[in-house]
Amino acid sequence: MPFYTIFFIAFGISFTVAPLIMMLANNSGAVALPGGRHIHARPTPKFGGIAIALSVFALSPFIVPVNRVIGSYVAASAIMLLLGIIDDMRGMNWKVKLTLSITATSIMIFGTGIWIESLGNLFGLGEVHLGYWGIPFTFFAVFGVINAINLTDGLNGLACGVSSIAFLSFSIFASMIGNETVFYLSLINLGATLGLFRYNYPKAKIFMGDSGSMFLGFSLAVLSILLTQGREAVIRPMVPVIILGIPIFDTVRVLIFRIINRKHPFRADKTHLHHLMMRSGINPNHVVKIIWILSALMSALAFVLYRFDGWIMMVVYFIFIALIGVYVENLSIIRSNKSKKTPANSSLH
Repeated sequence: MPFYTIFFIAFGISFTVAPLIMMLANNSGAVALPGGRHIHARPTPKFGGIAIALSVFALSPFIVPVNRVIGSYVAASAIMLLLGIIDDMRGMNWKVKLTLSITATSIMIFGTGIWIESLGNLFGLGEVHLGYWGIPFTFFAVFGVINAINLTDGLNGLACGVSSIAFLSFSIFASMIGNETVFYLSLINLGATLGLFRYNYPKAKIFMGDSGSMFLGFSLAVLSILLTQGREAVIRPMVPVIILGIPIFDTVRVLIFRIINRKHPFRADKTHLHHLMMRSGINPNHVVKIIWILSALMSALAFVLYRFDGWIMMVVYFIFIALIGVYVENLSIIRSNKSKKTPANSSLH
């Protein structure tokens, strides 16, 4: 089956079932109410992740001969979807989330025999091999990416857009090295995510919910590992880190600040990049587009640097992230200075 046919079928399934999912969410009480941390003005159904997942589950067995990787991915991601659905309906303790995430990751690791065994030449001293220590590191990395996407899902279309950019980048890298499994899984996830996008942006008729952010986060983490690890992997491990650089940076930054301020590291707040941008006076729709652009630039950077050693990629990534961090942290000051200059400048015309 041609790749573009698979993409459009994935898009079509997600786009078609989304309205039915809205009805399901409304009838089951999985609705995000206005107020508190939320900025939306009316009750909005969640469960958007179900539309994405159904599309992925329907097409995954047909992309290549079913193998351990496909089977393990479908089984493990189904657990993440179920976890998200329950969380959307009634909430769930972070310890339970962690336990189920570990279960899903275990299925993926031991079902495929692939984990983060190599970090590449990360320090300029040769390739860093983790061996079996890579297994606990993989649990940590997967949980980190899941949380990064989950925490990004704070504005209409934000997580959908960031995830779509990453899936597109993964599919291109996979096609470059002939990794059909990652190529088709990325393409299906891309089509399914864009199928929901029409209902999620600019005015959300449905939210992805935790069912969506956890499913997409897990999928992105798994595809990152499959793309960079294993005997035939030639893409350096820093590549997916750069592609997912914006949500990863935001998550690490927020966790560090929470720990410094002696707050619960997993308790939601309003200190993320999109919150800081809105607090400086930027329109939410513009915030979403800015973060999309930043994510696209990070993906472009990954394509520019993918032939370089890991330590070079890491240094360049940290420079870019540091510049973005300084800009965002001082955004309110920058905008304040611009507003003060505006009257003076306008008087010259």
